[in-house]
Amino acid sequence: MRMDSSAARYFLIGFMGVGKTTIGRDLANHLGMPFYDLDDEIEKATGRRIAEIFDEGGEAKFRELETRVLRQIVGKNSAVIATGGGTFIKPENREIIRSAGVSIWLDGATDQIIDRGADDDRPLWHDANQARALLTERLVHYRQADLRFDLKRSSPQEAAKQIAKLLASCNVT
Repeated sequence: MRMDSSAARYFLIGFMGVGKTTIGRDLANHLGMPFYDLDDEIEKATGRRIAEIFDEGGEAKFRELETRVLRQIVGKNSAVIATGGGTFIKPENREIIRSAGVSIWLDGATDQIIDRGADDDRPLWHDANQARALLTERLVHYRQADLRFDLKRSSPQEAAKQIAKLLASCNVT
């Protein structure tokens, strides 16, 4: 898993509320790379909020937009990319990510993720029980990531430092 650092792309994957955006920004700073949040990029490309996209076209329309914007992002050189919680469940997106860089699953304590993820602006978040079921359903996909990082004992800032070290030790920086 060796990459040319001028075209290195690191995709943070994991469930809603796990900290992909926060950790991604810090990791990008540690690596001296640009940072992209896939949801933010979708909102910029469409001029609409994620919740509006779900309301108007449903999850299927959102996933189409997500794949299109993901393809645009991988056209850029090196970057750290925080994906949406459901990005990696779609086989086409997994293939795009695999061919463009390294996927890093941010795996946290379920209760902590559920507590942080309870946000009215998350279209697929209905209640804690539904979120637990959705997380359980998605684990099979997250486990296909190139690397797994256990967040259970790390602050976001510490996690970013440790992930940077992990990437260096795996010769993928």
